[in-house]
Amino acid sequence: MLIDRSPVPHAVADPGYDATLTSRERKRTGAWYTPHALVTHIVEQTISSHHRGAVVRVLDPACGDGRFLYEAGRVIRERGGIAELAGVDIDLGGLARSGGADLIEAIQADSLTYDWGERQFDIVLGNPPFLSQMARATARRSPSAFGGGPYADAAADFLALALRLARPDGGRVGLVLPLSLLTARDAGPIRAGALQHAALHWFWWSHAPVFDAMVRTCAVGLERRVAAPITSTSTSVSAPATPSANATPVDRITRTVGIAFQPIAALISNGFDTVNDHWGSLISDSLGMPAVPVLRADGCMSDRALVTANFRDQYYGLVGAVGDHVDGPPLITTGLIDVAQCHWGIRPTRFAKQRFEAPRVDRLALAPFMQRWADRCLVPKVLVATQTHVLEAVVDESGAWLPAVPVIRVVPHDHDDVWAVAAVLTSPVASAVIAEQSVGSGLSATTVRVSQRTLGALPWPAGTLIHAIDALRAGDVVQCGRLTDAAFGVFDDDLFEWWLKGVERQNSRR
Repeated sequence: MLIDRSPVPHAVADPGYDATLTSRERKRTGAWYTPHALVTHIVEQTISSHHRGAVVRVLDPACGDGRFLYEAGRVIRERGGIAELAGVDIDLGGLARSGGADLIEAIQADSLTYDWGERQFDIVLGNPPFLSQMARATARRSPSAFGGGPYADAAADFLALALRLARPDGGRVGLVLPLSLLTARDAGPIRAGALQHAALHWFWWSHAPVFDAMVRTCAVGLERRVAAPITSTSTSVSAPATPSANATPVDRITRTVGIAFQPIAALISNGFDTVNDHWGSLISDSLGMPAVPVLRADGCMSDRALVTANFRDQYYGLVGAVGDHVDGPPLITTGLIDVAQCHWGIRPTRFAKQRFEAPRVDRLALAPFMQRWADRCLVPKVLVATQTHVLEAVVDESGAWLPAVPVIRVVPHDHDDVWAVAAVLTSPVASAVIAEQSVGSGLSATTVRVSQRTLGALPWPAGTLIHAIDALRAGDVVQCGRLTDAAFGVFDDDLFEWWLKGVERQNSRR
């Protein structure tokens, strides 16, 4: 369907179609107003100046009221090009209510399931819906069709689709994305696939929310590489392309921050060869996080320990068996764990929406499968909190504690290594590695969000830990941090000071 419009100014009126939607409808569909300044920035960053006299095919796969398309048409005309604009949305009401001077091909459909055939575009841009798969109202009914894990936000699928639809010889993509997409575990395969086929050219993010929705956002700009074509533009999943035999090219990624689009230092990258292919380095330095130094490593944590996390079954399995006046092992929650300190019996805590002074678990009240779980847990181990500013780990040398959900437990293959495991986790290096892998995905932009996977992949130092262990046993956390970094071959004052401030911040918050 073609929609002809009368001329309008440079942008759609700000209230636009979103004003007709309730808050519940916006959350369900991911339809949030994009500020005009951000629209302009993304369009100008994405559209090349080398379009004079050429036809430029532009797609917005979740067009809403068309503000990205109208701005793209304006910029292309100013640069001497001819715009062919296409917009897709599950509801074209917003596009119909807005006005524009361009002839727009309007398709009412879900871009993620639409049959695109062999169509390709010079430019794919927009603000796709952010639909968390952790919320019942927005979860998809089937796994991601674009290679992401089951909990990958739908915005990750739009990123994969955009790169399939951009022409392989220099097509450009510019999308608004949730900041969590930079490091989210289930979006890892999509990030890896994106950089097999394209180069990151620019990046924007904001410390403060710029949408009515309470979500931190970023925007990425990519350009398809000529040497790595994608074989299909349908919605079926194709096998990852074989990487080129040539060395990965070095890319210069320009970066801006905030709604004023303040330039910050460009990032020089030859790819993101990281755990889970995360893109955390795009923002970690602007948050004051130090760069992860070169490490002298000998394998990783999972070579020496079993790293496990508890989930919903264990959470509900403990409900009803926890009390202050029952006989059984202490229950350790995240709130009771500090750096090398456990505050059970000293600090009150909450579990299952109840407050406890010194919670214990009545093992006789547990179901049989939970009793077997408790047997596996009651061994020498290290317990790790999951959302902190630096890693917080405590030693359970006698195997007397049970971990609450979501505490992670690290059980060394050799029980004598329990203090060595704790020393590695009580180091600036460990906190920096985990922070870069999780930045943007926690409760705040600077929260270290720890997962079973990232802990298991944590490098193990090649040097000796004997003296670091002695320091940790004596309660000297600072000296343990210095000596463990030395075992990694790292002597970085900036890294150490960043970590020490995090330790002090944790202590003062407690």
